[in-house]
Amino acid sequence: MSAWRSKPSRSFRDVDGVAPIEIGAAVYSLAMTSLAVHRCAAQARRWSARAASAARTLTVCACALAGATRAAAAQAAAADTTKAPPPPPSKVVAQRPSRLAPPLSPKQAFLYSALIPGYGQAKLDRGSSGALFASVEMAAFAMVRRSMSDLAEARRYRLDTIPSDFTVGGAKPTPTGIVTGRYSSALVKTRRLHVEDWIAAVAFNHLFSGADAFVAAQLWDVPVSLSAVPVRDGLLFAVAVRW
Repeated sequence: MSAWRSKPSRSFRDVDGVAPIEIGAAVYSLAMTSLAVHRCAAQARRWSARAASAARTLTVCACALAGATRAAAAQAAAADTTKAPPPPPSKVVAQRPSRLAPPLSPKQAFLYSALIPGYGQAKLDRGSSGALFASVEMAAFAMVRRSMSDLAEARRYRLDTIPSDFTVGGAKPTPTGIVTGRYSSALVKTRRLHVEDWIAAVAFNHLFSGADAFVAAQLWDVPVSLSAVPVRDGLLFAVAVRW
C-alpha cells in the first residue's frame, strides 16, 4: 500500500520574495508618517495664524498711539500759541580783562616797587624800567658791602703805630720815635660817610622805583612813548603822547 503524501503547501512569501507582514508594516509606517506630516502642517498653520493676529494687534496699537501723540502735540501747540517763545539758551562768554584797567592799583604798584625795586614795573609790563631799578639796587648793595668792609678795616688799624728808631741799652731796646699808620681818624670818618652815602642811594632807589610804578599805574591807559636820543652835550629825552 502506497503512502499518501500531501502536496507541499504554498510558501508564505509571494512571488517577489516579500512577506505579507513586512508589507503591512511598511504601509503602517507610511500612514503614520503621513499623519505626522499632516499634524505638523496643521500646527504650523495655527502658529502662523496666531502670529498674523498678533502682528495686526500690534499694528493697531501703534496706530492708536501715534494718533494720540499727534493729538497731544496739536493741543500743546494750540495752547502755546498765546505764550511767548522761550528765549534761546545764552552762551557764557569769558570776559577778558580790559586793557584800560591796570593789573595793579597805583597804591599796590608803589608798595611793590618800594619793597622790591622793579617788581611793580614788571607787573605793569615795563620790563626795561624794572631791570634798570633792579640793576641799580644790586650795584648799590654791592657798594654798601664794600664800603662797610673798608670802614671796618680803617677802624681796626686806626690805633696802630710803628716805632721809627730804637735805643739799645739794657736788657731791651727802647723805641725813640713813633710813626703813625695811614688809617687815621679822618680816614675812618670819610669811609663812614661813604657807607652812609650808599645806604642813602639804596633808599632813594626804593622810593624812586615806587614813585615810577605809581605814575605808570596812573598813566596806564595813556599811550605815552619815552625815548632818549644822544646829542652833542649829553642825552635828549623826548616824550610822545598820542591823543
